[in-house]
Amino acid sequence: MKSILLDVDYFFSKKLNEGFIVLLLKGKKGLIRRFYRFDPYLLLSTDNIDKVLEILKKEGIEAKTEKVERFLGNKKLDLFKLILKKPSLVPKVKKIIENSLENVNFYEYDIPIKKRFLIDEQITPLNEIYYELDEKNKKIIKRIIKQREKIPKIKAMSFDIEVYNPQVMPNPEIDKILMISCKTEDKAFVISTIEGENLEKVKDEKEMLMTLDRYIEEIKPDVLFGYNSSYFDLPYISYRAKILGTSLKFLKKMKKISKGLVKSFKLRRIIHIDLYHVAMLLSLMGIIESEKLTLSELYKLLTGKEKFMINRDEIWKYWEKSDKKELVKYSLEDAVATFEIGKTLLPLEIELAKTTKTTLFDVSIATAGQLVENALMFFAYSKKNLIMPRPKQDEIRKRLLMPIKGGFVKLPNPGLYDNVAVLDFRGLYPSIIVSYNIDPYTITEENDENVFVSPIGVKFKKEPRGLLPSLLDEIITKRAEIKKMLKKSDDVYLKARSQALKILANSFYGYLGYARSRWYSRECAESITAWGREHIKKAAEEAEKQGFEVLYIDTDSLFLLMKDKKKEDVIKFVEDFNKKLPEKMELEIEDFYKRALFVSKKIEEKGAKKKYALLAEDGKIKIRGFELVRRDWSDIARETQKMVLETILKKEKEIAIKETVKIVKEVIEKIRKEEMPIEKFVIRTKLNKDLEEYEAKSPELSAAKKLKRLGRNVGKGSLISYVITKNGLTISEKAYPAELANNYDPEYYIRNQVLPAVMKILKELGIKEQDFLNNVEQRSLAKFFD
Repeated sequence: MKSILLDVDYFFSKKLNEGFIVLLLKGKKGLIRRFYRFDPYLLLSTDNIDKVLEILKKEGIEAKTEKVERFLGNKKLDLFKLILKKPSLVPKVKKIIENSLENVNFYEYDIPIKKRFLIDEQITPLNEIYYELDEKNKKIIKRIIKQREKIPKIKAMSFDIEVYNPQVMPNPEIDKILMISCKTEDKAFVISTIEGENLEKVKDEKEMLMTLDRYIEEIKPDVLFGYNSSYFDLPYISYRAKILGTSLKFLKKMKKISKGLVKSFKLRRIIHIDLYHVAMLLSLMGIIESEKLTLSELYKLLTGKEKFMINRDEIWKYWEKSDKKELVKYSLEDAVATFEIGKTLLPLEIELAKTTKTTLFDVSIATAGQLVENALMFFAYSKKNLIMPRPKQDEIRKRLLMPIKGGFVKLPNPGLYDNVAVLDFRGLYPSIIVSYNIDPYTITEENDENVFVSPIGVKFKKEPRGLLPSLLDEIITKRAEIKKMLKKSDDVYLKARSQALKILANSFYGYLGYARSRWYSRECAESITAWGREHIKKAAEEAEKQGFEVLYIDTDSLFLLMKDKKKEDVIKFVEDFNKKLPEKMELEIEDFYKRALFVSKKIEEKGAKKKYALLAEDGKIKIRGFELVRRDWSDIARETQKMVLETILKKEKEIAIKETVKIVKEVIEKIRKEEMPIEKFVIRTKLNKDLEEYEAKSPELSAAKKLKRLGRNVGKGSLISYVITKNGLTISEKAYPAELANNYDPEYYIRNQVLPAVMKILKELGIKEQDFLNNVEQRSLAKFFD
């Protein structure tokens, strides 16, 4: 038989005294669950395996052993596989043996059972697997025969809820669910107690929840998309169902899963994907350029469409109206936006899962480091390499106290420049790892022609190839092949696979230096950045010899002022330089820019790192480091800064100066007259610790405390949206949660948001802040601060 493998779980039968991997499979007849016999184990080296078994027998623990061969670097180890009945016995058995015998070494004792199954069977999730059923019990898979690559046809459904909220933050004890919106490939609808277009009318909230459950049973989606559903929709539905005394099938055996700061819920027969988690990872990796990550913003970013909006804090008021059309439209578009975001990101999630050998649910809540680790564990087993253990807390703390020196930076002189070429190394750190065979187990004390010596003196064997560079070389080669295919094809899954391979490759360096990494190596990580610094400096030296002026260097990028040079000169320089690099390394031309603006720091005269704006030949503007791409500045500051940047980059200097002064003065006048909507003055800040851990007062802390008094659960990791109002004497007193603010302090936003945002740019053109404050009463800023 054959089916697509969607997910795996684990089940221990007390009746049979056996453990099973539960496979969620998608076949011609829909979703099915099959069971696969699989036992947990750990590896150990000992001269007296009989004594080990004797000790366990006295403890009443049944165990079997097998001899296995593994490698630690190039060192071969003859080990025993100690096979147990339950995953919970693995740590228990390790402790018993440690306390009873000396000279026993333990390996691979901390690998979760579901991951252990995929690794040992070398199964790639979302592939099509062929299997043979046990004749006695047709639900038990006897063996997996083979698997093959196949693009799975995923049936998706999205959902969203609207809740009565007279206290702004709804309380599941008393505030009922008003509407549940759903979207599938074929239709979009809202379940509620009212009648209308696209509405499924029910008599009460209990029937509403039961109707959602029925639809999920009928539609049988493979994937259920939500947006922030782990923190709100699913727990709220679950809580209300209990209060109303109803049991929902799709929430049966729902499991709360926590990975660090990430929390999600795993469902039994559906893959729940909280798209907020996906967007967060892609944003951190620079694939999605968004800081707010709201549903409406992400929807516009990915689809170009605007979502209908209402004030979420006043949903209860919309419900009280006789005509509820606006609320229905808002609710319906929530589900539609979630569905379209999900369908857009699903190919990438599928390819990330396949590339890293991770289930679709797990990949949706993973960090970049976890993705690399999973791929490495899978690859290590295939090469009979031992999988390294997770570090203990003491070791993690020690690693965190030794930060790794990063890339080389040459700060630019602030100002405006014309005709700039930007070059960068293609995958600098991945190519260095492969080129110099960087791996924790290729480090050597040998000193001959068979080693690479890093700029900090660490030696790496040239042969044999290490585990990390071997896998990374495969990834880089695969991506190069796919990029060639993409020149002839526009296939969405090919694009997604290329992106997935790029994400994985670019995460290897970070993983080597990550304190919680199984394959952590300070020597490797520092050697990578040292070689990076060496190569970028050589590129800069060669460029200057060829008559270019080096404006700015940052890790892997080189900004060249072309002066009287032509594009052909840049192309020739790159071609000649690449001949001197190791085979896997390559300097590329990122683009040519008509104009570039670099700004200076507050204190230093040199330009700030990663704070520049570039105007490409096609008219597109590339911006890095300015407030308009950061969430801790208000929209009015961002928007004004963007208008100023565009004017300076696109117009002649004298005209640009006049127009930017005019733009800023008009914005200031509108702010002072309070002619702008309050939404433009919202500032967003993420709490880095719990409220009680803060010592100094701050606006976000004050706003968070006001939210907490309303009964809202806020703490470390919460995103606080607030407005500086007129209500109070200090900034902290004036800071109100956005949903409670009904005014804003014009002078605060003029002096602390708009002017600081634009003056970083305009001072390079000789414009002074006083030019915007003439004829305005100069007020002391002291009272704004605590």
